[in-house]
Amino acid sequence: MDKAIIGKVNSYIDAHREDIVRDLAAAASIESVSLEGDEVKPFGPGCRKVLDHMLAKGEAEGFQTTNHEYYVGSVKYDVGKEENIGILAHLDVVPAGNDWTVTEPFTPLYKDGFLFGRGTGDNKSGAIGGLYIMKAFRDAGVELRHNIELLLGTSEETGMADMKYYREHYEAPKFTFVPDAGFPGAGGEFGRVRYTLTSNGTLSDDFISMEAGSAFNIVPNKAFAFLKKDTAIDWKALGDDFTVTEKEDCVEVCANGVTTHAAGPERGVNAIYVLTNGLLKLEGLKPEDRKIIEFMNNINADYYGSFLGIDFTDEVSGTTVSSGTVLRYDNGHVSLLNDCRRAVTDSNDRLIENITKKAAEWDFTVSIQETSNGYALDINGPVIQAIRKVYVDETGDTESEIGIGKGGTYAGALPRAFATGIVKRSENRPDLPQGHGGAHSPDEFLCIDDFIEGIKLLMKMILTVDEIL
Repeated sequence: MDKAIIGKVNSYIDAHREDIVRDLAAAASIESVSLEGDEVKPFGPGCRKVLDHMLAKGEAEGFQTTNHEYYVGSVKYDVGKEENIGILAHLDVVPAGNDWTVTEPFTPLYKDGFLFGRGTGDNKSGAIGGLYIMKAFRDAGVELRHNIELLLGTSEETGMADMKYYREHYEAPKFTFVPDAGFPGAGGEFGRVRYTLTSNGTLSDDFISMEAGSAFNIVPNKAFAFLKKDTAIDWKALGDDFTVTEKEDCVEVCANGVTTHAAGPERGVNAIYVLTNGLLKLEGLKPEDRKIIEFMNNINADYYGSFLGIDFTDEVSGTTVSSGTVLRYDNGHVSLLNDCRRAVTDSNDRLIENITKKAAEWDFTVSIQETSNGYALDINGPVIQAIRKVYVDETGDTESEIGIGKGGTYAGALPRAFATGIVKRSENRPDLPQGHGGAHSPDEFLCIDDFIEGIKLLMKMILTVDEIL
């Protein structure tokens, strides 16, 4: 690879640092939570607005833009070649959540080298980074063997219906980078099963409601039970993990946890489990309530689905994880939405069979919301090995392997796709409370130094693949 060319594109990125920060902040200021079933099709007004914003930026730069019916947008650096190398990012974000301390979720703040705001890391950084990679190639006069196409999705956080539509109607690139994971990258992804368990029986009138969570792929940091005022349940015996408030018409019990992404539930503390475990220790809980709550408690007693019989570990990918993440109440019935990332060599059929059997034993009904099959690339093939060599050469890190990722990125939705990073990780981190700062957490942030270096690293990976395909 021509060192002079690498120097020119790197210099371009360095020179446009302030522009990159400004453009990322602008995109992150748009509340683009993907809404299924909204009257503004296909995924609500926020996703339309952010896609319009990014396509307008691409057009203003002179790139070729296409709106694929608001499912996916395309910004292409067309150099007259027949085939494309893709950069696929998503513009939708998870809900804002609560407990933000640095700024409001959709009021991005650049402070001390960090940009705070929902979507700064996951995954609008991938979109802005991809745009500037194309600009760097163009302005540096890089000779490419493929066109570079930035694809912008709008439903990654809610089931990837955008990618299903895109696959059915359009041709995927020859090879696609998905900058929504860590470097050096993931050579495959766990399978996924998203399912809801709903009690056939009802809670007693001691309970007015129960609720927790906002999205299936976020382990919640708050979970609530609303008890009637004259309940016999001894709520005063709850410990320090709870905040209890006596209101005019009820007693509000709030269990406190630590939020994290459902792909790594062991990094957090599930507030639903804190709530159910605390309630089970109280005197005065009626037998019908105890049975329902105990079932939900058993589900979240570990992170691996052991109680449901879906725990599994293989040598290819690792260990299955599963968590109940969203708790809802409807006329006495409770439902728990669960997010499972299963090991590659396991099967969805086995999981669903075991979940259904265990649920029936406890008088719960199962509803399967979403499934996907895991996959594994040929990590010893020339393309993936070339990508890893770039990473090793640039970082000196020979220990990090290209493994199988638990995160559900777009890489599993397109053929010939590879999930990798957009941020070159370091120890740079602001001082934040525990459980803050992550992609699905309050005070989500991006270290700009690491982002700039990550763009350069991804850029070199793309150039390498362009040469060898």
